[in-house]
Amino acid sequence: MRLYPEQLPQHLKGGLAPCYFIYGDEPLLKMEALDQLRRTAREQGFDERHRFDADEGLDWDLVFDASQSLSLFSARQIIELHLPDKLDKTASERLRELLRQSHPDLMLLIAGPRLNQQQQKAAWFKALAEAGPLVPVTTPDARHLPRWLGQRLHRHGLQAEPDALHWLAYAFEGNLLALAGEIEKLSLLALPQPLTLAALQQQVQPHHHFNPFQLFDPLLQGKIKRACRILLQLRQEGVEAGMLCHLLARELDQLQQLQLGLQAGQSFHQAAAALHVWSSRQPLLQAALGRLPPSKLHQLQVMLAAADQAVAAFDDDEAWRWLYAVCVGFLDDHPLVISP
Repeated sequence: MRLYPEQLPQHLKGGLAPCYFIYGDEPLLKMEALDQLRRTAREQGFDERHRFDADEGLDWDLVFDASQSLSLFSARQIIELHLPDKLDKTASERLRELLRQSHPDLMLLIAGPRLNQQQQKAAWFKALAEAGPLVPVTTPDARHLPRWLGQRLHRHGLQAEPDALHWLAYAFEGNLLALAGEIEKLSLLALPQPLTLAALQQQVQPHHHFNPFQLFDPLLQGKIKRACRILLQLRQEGVEAGMLCHLLARELDQLQQLQLGLQAGQSFHQAAAALHVWSSRQPLLQAALGRLPPSKLHQLQVMLAAADQAVAAFDDDEAWRWLYAVCVGFLDDHPLVISP
């Protein structure tokens, strides 16, 4: 069963499952999901908790000893296990062994990072899916953030006019931790309801935050203004131009490989499957290929190579100028004229 964080309260009304796997890259939602599960477990008599990090230094015998021991103070206990970015063979086998030893007085609370498609095909992930609910936690994207924000405001007894809601979502995009703190502060100010744009702009300092991976979807969609905004914010946050060169090169290479597959007579889905492209990303890549001919993809690669050369020459300003040009180049099929 797959549950999303907002579905947990309703799910828990029916009782606790023996195991939960909370995974993803959104710190606020992960923290709140874990807290909610811990709190519910305590209410049902799970008064003892053992926490372990499943890195290379973990002594798994300690985990098994904890799972099988009876405390003088509590008959029910939680084993909380935090997984690393990659799980080695030993950890995979021991995790599956632990899942097989579940019993009614033990709840396994497993937390993990964002997982790629290959990791979700691993034996340990399938074992977790069979053991209990999967709870993926991801940052709401720009389309869904206003709705999420409206629900969050409502929980704190607040409302916001539509333009105020969208401004708040814009001001804290990618930084839900800061947004949650700001909502708590707003709830203490007793401001007139619904909140207006003018009131929010007087009370709130924007704290948006982006990670490099959020740059790609707007580029593939042709939403260049948004992509350039993210690019400029990434520079302000200290992201290295060389990292973006590497990540963009990988995206462009994937587009070119898909293009070659199409030219060889494959359907898009055949070409995407051969490259192990996630099904959720296939529409974005297909749309980009419909907008960007091979000649434009080649020009973008040439410009990206120029950015990479500027990085190698320690010319940071020049590298960012080329990166900005690459972003603009995703707009349409027209070749760009770049001044020397």
